[in-house]
Amino acid sequence: MMRAGAGVVAGLIALVGLGAAACGGAAPAASADPSGLATVFDSSRADTIVARVAGEVPAAKVRTLTEERRVQPDAEDTTLFTQAYGFVVGPDGRVFVPDEGSMRIFVLDSAGALVRTIGRKGAGPGEFDQFNGLRALADGRLAVLDVGNARVSFFSATGDFETSWRVPTGHFANDQLVADAAGTLRMVLPVTPPTDTDIIGRRGLVRLSADGTVGDSLVPPDLGTRQVTFVAAQGGGRTQYRAAYSPNDSWAWHPQCFFVSATGTRAQVHLGKGPRPVRIERDAPAIPVPADEIAADRERILFGMRRTDPAWSGAVDLPATKPPIESVRATRDGRIWVRVATPSEPIPPEARDEARPDRPPPARWRSPAVFEVFEADGRFVGRVTFPRRTTLMEADGDRVWALVRDEDGLPGVVRFRVTPGF
Repeated sequence: MMRAGAGVVAGLIALVGLGAAACGGAAPAASADPSGLATVFDSSRADTIVARVAGEVPAAKVRTLTEERRVQPDAEDTTLFTQAYGFVVGPDGRVFVPDEGSMRIFVLDSAGALVRTIGRKGAGPGEFDQFNGLRALADGRLAVLDVGNARVSFFSATGDFETSWRVPTGHFANDQLVADAAGTLRMVLPVTPPTDTDIIGRRGLVRLSADGTVGDSLVPPDLGTRQVTFVAAQGGGRTQYRAAYSPNDSWAWHPQCFFVSATGTRAQVHLGKGPRPVRIERDAPAIPVPADEIAADRERILFGMRRTDPAWSGAVDLPATKPPIESVRATRDGRIWVRVATPSEPIPPEARDEARPDRPPPARWRSPAVFEVFEADGRFVGRVTFPRRTTLMEADGDRVWALVRDEDGLPGVVRFRVTPGF
């Protein structure tokens, strides 16, 4: 079993090129937060501004989400989406929900009413083979990436098809399309050669253009994180599994055109703009992984390895503590939402998926979703807990939009309010 040091985990969030936002002078300056934690800025270094946040947020100061509006179909509803895995929010509050069951995009107004649907399954203009990413542009138009049809399609503010651009094929995933405040579109693609531990290479961004050519490629910072991965090979096939709590570099593209990246080993988040980064150092207690959860992850990995190579018998040495950061997200208001490690809780037996011989063993543990929020200058804003089965999609000030699944697993579009507000 892999061991990590006890005590606190040092977190580091670097915001590149935002020096003007930090306190001037060489002496550290403290900025109190309503949560009770202070952000201490240190601008004494020539190349980096450090924003330090230490300690645990008092339980009484942890914020929650209060539901404001919900659009959730029931099991018999054929008029709404039933296989949605995400959505985007437009500048005017409209919500665009791609439904993989019908291959249509459902358009909801800011009050949650269904306005219209866009597209259908097919290869013709305005039709879709896959949903690989949507972006609501500042001018009201919608861009839809469809790698199956090798294009990104554009729809007017009223939902009518306008045109499409050719895009590279050969690599597809969810949420592969990003846009900045200026409307420049980029596609998430492998931009470095494969390695033994990353069999497709590191993902970065490639700029798209109307003539179908690709422009410059952008590579997120290499933070030196070594993932805990396992590879099995048989014939011409290779399978790679990552430990559930492997340290993992994660990144997002900020609306102001720079990378927000994080390493799970030291809870570091870097915002890559300009010559002088702001580095947020976050100290918090390390979170152990329960022994039974480690055993369950080992079963999952062995199942995957032996599906490719029945004789696979490598050692499965897994982390005993969780990486302090799970993911980062830059929301449209410029804030940084950092999903942080939380203690695991057992899934009740009646709530677990059914065990099947053709699938990995069902999960026995889950982790509550908790985010810590920072301004783009590094200031700590607060800690927010999410309800179960709730996935963050977008945030703007005190408003949060999330995909929420009901007890039957059906998706809903829910708008929340952060309580108390930031």
